[in-house]
Amino acid sequence: MYDAYEALPILEKLPLQIESIAAYDDHLLVGTQQGHLLMYSVLQGASNSNNGDQHSLGSRCEVHLLRSNKYFAKKPIQQLAVVPEHQILISLSDYLVSVHDLALFNFPVITSLKKSRGATCFSLDVKRQTSLTGEIAVAVRLCVVVKRKLQLFYWKNREFRELGPDIVVPDFPRTIGWCRETLCLGFKGEYSLVKLDGDQRDLLPTGKQTEPMVCALQGDKFALGRDEQTILIDIDGNPCTKYTLTWSERPTLLVEDSPYFLGVLPSCVEIRAAEPRLLVQRLELPRARFMTPVISKHGQIYVASPSHVWCLHLVPVHLQLPRLLDDKHFQLAIQLANLSCEPEDIRTQQVQHIQSLFAFNLFQKHHFDESLQLFFKLATDPSYVIGLFPDLLPVEFRKKVEYPEAVPILQGKDLDLAVLALIKYLTEVRNDLMSQNVKTGANIMDVGSSLKLRRQLLEIVDTTLLKCYLLTNDALVASLLRLRDNHCHLAESERALKRHHKHAELIILYQTRGLHRKALELLKKHATGSEDFGSPLAHHERTVTYLQHLGSEHIDLIFDFASWVIHSHPDDGLKIFVEDLPEVEELPRAKVYDFLYKTHRPLALPYLEHVVYEWQDSNALFHNALAVLYKDKILRLGKQLLEDSNDPTLRNEHKDSKAKLRSFLEISRHCSPEAILVQFPYDCLFEERAILLGKLGRHEEALSIYTNILKDMPAAVDYCNICYQSDSPANKEVYFYLLKLLLRPNDAVKIPGLAYPSEEPQQQQPDIKQALDTLDRFPSRIDPIKTLQILPATIPLHELKRFLQRSLESFASQRRELQLLRGLLYAEHLQIHEQRIEYQNQKVVITESNICNVCKKRFGNQSPRGGGDRGGRGGRGGFGGRGGGRGGFGDRGGSRGGFGGDRGGRGRGGFGDRGRGGRGAPRGGRGRGGGGRGGMGGGKKVFVEPHRHPGVFIARGKEDALVTKNMAIGDSVYGEKRIAVEEEGTEKIEYRVWNPFRSKLAAAILGGVDQIHMPPGSKVLYLGAASGTTVSHVSDVVGPVMTDS
Repeated sequence: MYDAYEALPILEKLPLQIESIAAYDDHLLVGTQQGHLLMYSVLQGASNSNNGDQHSLGSRCEVHLLRSNKYFAKKPIQQLAVVPEHQILISLSDYLVSVHDLALFNFPVITSLKKSRGATCFSLDVKRQTSLTGEIAVAVRLCVVVKRKLQLFYWKNREFRELGPDIVVPDFPRTIGWCRETLCLGFKGEYSLVKLDGDQRDLLPTGKQTEPMVCALQGDKFALGRDEQTILIDIDGNPCTKYTLTWSERPTLLVEDSPYFLGVLPSCVEIRAAEPRLLVQRLELPRARFMTPVISKHGQIYVASPSHVWCLHLVPVHLQLPRLLDDKHFQLAIQLANLSCEPEDIRTQQVQHIQSLFAFNLFQKHHFDESLQLFFKLATDPSYVIGLFPDLLPVEFRKKVEYPEAVPILQGKDLDLAVLALIKYLTEVRNDLMSQNVKTGANIMDVGSSLKLRRQLLEIVDTTLLKCYLLTNDALVASLLRLRDNHCHLAESERALKRHHKHAELIILYQTRGLHRKALELLKKHATGSEDFGSPLAHHERTVTYLQHLGSEHIDLIFDFASWVIHSHPDDGLKIFVEDLPEVEELPRAKVYDFLYKTHRPLALPYLEHVVYEWQDSNALFHNALAVLYKDKILRLGKQLLEDSNDPTLRNEHKDSKAKLRSFLEISRHCSPEAILVQFPYDCLFEERAILLGKLGRHEEALSIYTNILKDMPAAVDYCNICYQSDSPANKEVYFYLLKLLLRPNDAVKIPGLAYPSEEPQQQQPDIKQALDTLDRFPSRIDPIKTLQILPATIPLHELKRFLQRSLESFASQRRELQLLRGLLYAEHLQIHEQRIEYQNQKVVITESNICNVCKKRFGNQSPRGGGDRGGRGGRGGFGGRGGGRGGFGDRGGSRGGFGGDRGGRGRGGFGDRGRGGRGAPRGGRGRGGGGRGGMGGGKKVFVEPHRHPGVFIARGKEDALVTKNMAIGDSVYGEKRIAVEEEGTEKIEYRVWNPFRSKLAAAILGGVDQIHMPPGSKVLYLGAASGTTVSHVSDVVGPVMTDS
């Protein structure tokens, strides 16, 4: 125990018997059994103590009697309550509640609650709220117990008014407490909660002693007495604390003075703390019966016996804290420190220091989660927390950290639990550090130091997290190292990973730090068997995967470490350069090919095949190189076949290689035939040479190879088919070249160096039969004029009959097609000419009420610009675009539309450049109405035609205008123009001009809005009408008949 309060005598041996007390500010009110009311002023005197006792206030209170009213009540004053903000005193005497004026000398009665006759006790609920202007509003409610009824009142205009109907309870309440909308009643033998809406709930019995004790506490809680225990509950009846407050005897009265509870016991006054449960002090005050706190003053309590009054003063906080810290009552010390009168910064620093000691004490008690969570809330330096654990903080850092007491040595299960708590703490610290942003307006030197400190903290946190994962859950090590923003210290992390034989994770560390050479060297050691055989890196696949993800900036490093993989595993080594990965595709292909060709030539061919066929590379270098590699392979296999002609594998491989080369030469559009032909041999690969000659357009030489060297006429015909079907016009004569070779073989072009047959050219005879067969098969693909010029005169004419007939039929068919095309083009020309004439006869009137669909501005004196919305082909359009038809205002002008017209075509813009016309309205009808008198157009003839929006019309005259049919003929709403239309035998019709400058809806309609959603007959709710312009026209549109829509 220690001294938390000092008891100072205020009144001694009062000749009157005290029945009740109340206090506020520096005033003490005493109600007596004789009905007297005494008001004292209690002021703390100056110090006169010279004994140096730090636990004594060294002062006495100066007490002065301010007022006395011996006629205050005729009977004992049973209860007093004060509301100093309203200057009222509420008393209970002779079973009647009265309200007195506290400001006047003799406490005159303001009002007596006659309804409260028979009252046994009452309770106040005073709510003090501060407004935004700083004013304090005080609301007072009163509950009076009258037998089995609870009467509710509220204070307004200097009187208590009824709050609601009385609440009936099952028994006579002995005591009562009020918090918010809940009343706590103490009956003889039990407690109950009563809501203001009438809902009641039984709580618990009072225990052996049937007399109840209820005290309303701060924070909307109640304290209920049960024998020697005090139970704290909330307004819903749920316990607030895990443990009850236990006294040495049953208290008769309880007062809360945070963080302490003061209880009046039969033999003394005890002072206890709830968190933690602690007996703080015991004061021997004889016959104490009454106790009350001082309103608006913390740390001052009045205790009274029938003849004495004491004032309990809280010992200054700075005198209590050392004792509490020595006894390790940190929670209580924190509560007291928050109540200190020190300046804000000093108080905050003091509280944080105590909380830090408390967190360390929790760690000593092995409450690791609570300790580290408190350290996190205090924003403690992570190195201070990490130093509590063995072997996690480097020795040089550990020596710089000081702790209030010896750090506990953790082993076994305790160490595991502590490390798990540390992981959670470090994760929260890391997330907090990553989310911190340096203020942009800060000094540049401060910004630099803040970033440096933040990086250092992240380095310590991440490195410690790595060590913790190695101790508890090593599966998380790789996840931490793969984070792009991990800050693990390289050397410390490397030592830790090697100590735990985490070679795979060490590779990840090297990779994230850009130490690729060290990572690859480690992979090579493990893969080549120089390290332990149980390593997960003891295979070349990890090296292949690592190299695939390096990227083009590390191409030299890839070449250095790809060699050993290719030598030992060629197929897997090739995957380094051909895998379907973005990093692999971005490698410099020319360098890769050069590397493979020089060091591992057998892989150059499959690499180029992947580049050309899979990646669709169009670089001529690769296409030429691929053709040459095919050629070299064919020649090499040919030599091997000469040595061993019975090997079927060689024969099939040679055949497949030739097929691949032919197929590649036929489909490749990016190779350079000239460059390839230079490297081709002259004694073989004749068909491939013919394909290359064909790509160069040297068809006669190519066909000469087929006919004179290969003697393969079907292949020559296939060659002609392929060439003829291409898009090049130069290839259309290929069949004529074949025919010429057949008829005049001695005139064939010879390729120097090529191995032709041994017979002399003069001995070659024309192949008339093959020539005639070619003419019969492909008559439409051979020019008959050129053919007749080279045909020998000895060929009978009947053998050419079919060829000539098919040729004439082909010419006739082409002539008919051309005649038909000419007729169609002429018809289209005439149609467009008619449209142009029609469109040029149209006009568009532009007024200031029209709105441009492009810039959304009204036309005025500013220079117009062309460029409407889209439009097709047409004549002169409307304003600003190639709008066709009678399109107005740059929309898609169509044929004879209203303000917009139908969809128009492409035409010459009106005022602006050659733009494209926009979309106009559908074609509108033309009104038949006659001209009206006066109004628009000065009596000229006006035509009224419906707009595309039902209920809206267009008046066309000297000036076009938007109008609606007037419901009230002869009347105008805002001075608008009107148009009258009269015909014989019909009723007079009048239209009102809708001014777009006064109505946004009219402006929107002129602007081409698609839908206004208010057809005739619909119901419209219009909000915010001012001048009535829009409202009146909308009324005209929907008409007089309103139906559901």
